[in-house]
Amino acid sequence: MFWADKLLEGRTGEEWINDAWTPSGIVHMGGLKGPVIHDVLFKILKKKNRKVNYTFGFDDMDAIDGLPEHLEKTHGKYMGIPICNAPSPDGKGSFGDYYGNMMRDLFDRLDIDADIYLASDYYKKGVYNKAIEFVLNNADGVRKVYANMYKKEIRQLADWYPLQIVCPHCGKVGTTEVTNWDGKEVSFICKPDKVKWAKGCEFTGKISPYDGKATMPFKVEWAAKWWTFGVTIEAAGKDHASAGGTYDVARKICKDVFGKEPPLALPYEFFLYDGRKMSSSKGLGLTGEELLEVLPPQLIRFLMIKTPPNQAIEFNPNQTDVIPKLYDDYQKAAQSNEDYLRRSYIFSQINTDLKPPKLRFNILTQWVQMPNMEDQIKKENLEEWTNYVKVWLKKYASDEVKFEIKEKIPEDVAKLGVKQKEFLGKVSRELEKEWGAEEFQRQLYEWAKEINLSSNEAFQALYISIIGKDHGPKAAWLILENKNLVKKRFEEIASA
Repeated sequence: MFWADKLLEGRTGEEWINDAWTPSGIVHMGGLKGPVIHDVLFKILKKKNRKVNYTFGFDDMDAIDGLPEHLEKTHGKYMGIPICNAPSPDGKGSFGDYYGNMMRDLFDRLDIDADIYLASDYYKKGVYNKAIEFVLNNADGVRKVYANMYKKEIRQLADWYPLQIVCPHCGKVGTTEVTNWDGKEVSFICKPDKVKWAKGCEFTGKISPYDGKATMPFKVEWAAKWWTFGVTIEAAGKDHASAGGTYDVARKICKDVFGKEPPLALPYEFFLYDGRKMSSSKGLGLTGEELLEVLPPQLIRFLMIKTPPNQAIEFNPNQTDVIPKLYDDYQKAAQSNEDYLRRSYIFSQINTDLKPPKLRFNILTQWVQMPNMEDQIKKENLEEWTNYVKVWLKKYASDEVKFEIKEKIPEDVAKLGVKQKEFLGKVSRELEKEWGAEEFQRQLYEWAKEINLSSNEAFQALYISIIGKDHGPKAAWLILENKNLVKKRFEEIASA
């Protein structure tokens, strides 16, 4: 049974699926796994005519606590300020808008049907006011969860409140600390040494915590969202879902403080790059945009859902067989009657007429490297697929799979032996006839045997004469697709 069907089996009633992301940097491909997983669950429930919501939050009230190197000079002064209040790197809108728009574009292209909301909007509109009041009134309960989960003495947390004020003096949120709650207003201080990455202004004051003037800590806010919206399903990546991690803490707060059963637990594994977790800061892996250059949206969805969420996915596009195998697996899934593969294929689809290619990936790579194949590619409706193949060849493919038909006879032909030239002459003469590719391939071996030439030497002669390399794509196909050029060239080499 397909993993998503199994997960939803036996569930009844209204479902609310939620997910969130902090718009503080370029979207890494690993950041798309959660949204796609949730989207599959949403689409299955919709197909069953179940009442279901899928919301996705941009956590733009979070403080800026780190910057890409190229923004350190221009945006260093905004460290500690909410993402929504810092200017965009391109001067249009906010810092959060800049990166959030990248995610919106990826959602559109991957056909992810989530209703996107901004945390800053919900805070400012008072959506979280009730939750803020609740956690302040029940701060002791939150403290107990933290103490138990992090093995701290409760007295160490006695003066801590689960809220951070946006300082009205310097605008920072990452440096403030609430010191008291009187039921209407909180007292706070903007501390100069609270964090290493931002310096508070030392302002102290008293303020209402509502309508966008404050934000809850991540773990508390997570539980508050579940309570506020009635979330029933929210997955979490392994970094959050490890034992005692943020997911566990949020679930404990949800149950013990808010008194609500937490959502269905669904931890999911990382994308790995040569066995290591993908990381944009460490240059491991691809961004979402880079991934869409080499894979159509359907294959990206297929990549993310064909494997159960609790299994890691190794994906290094520079490895020779990774992308070719993905394409071929997608083709097989499209034709399969096996339930798991069929469902993986169905929920990989987006709103497009692009059908799976009829040819295997290795054949497509050969076609795009051959001259005069444009008409055949168009006839087979393969233009869009071959565009992705061209990107793969240019950016990721090894030299082993790259070739070009040489316009002139390659210099290495001079190294061919007498029998190899005799073999080329035989092939040239046989090209007077009409051949099918499979039959011609078999005959190449037979003709080599007839003159006591090893198949290795025979095929080296073929490839060197056509592409200047001692190896290449399927020889019969290469020869027959360039029949006139090859016939003339082999004849010339054989008679030299």
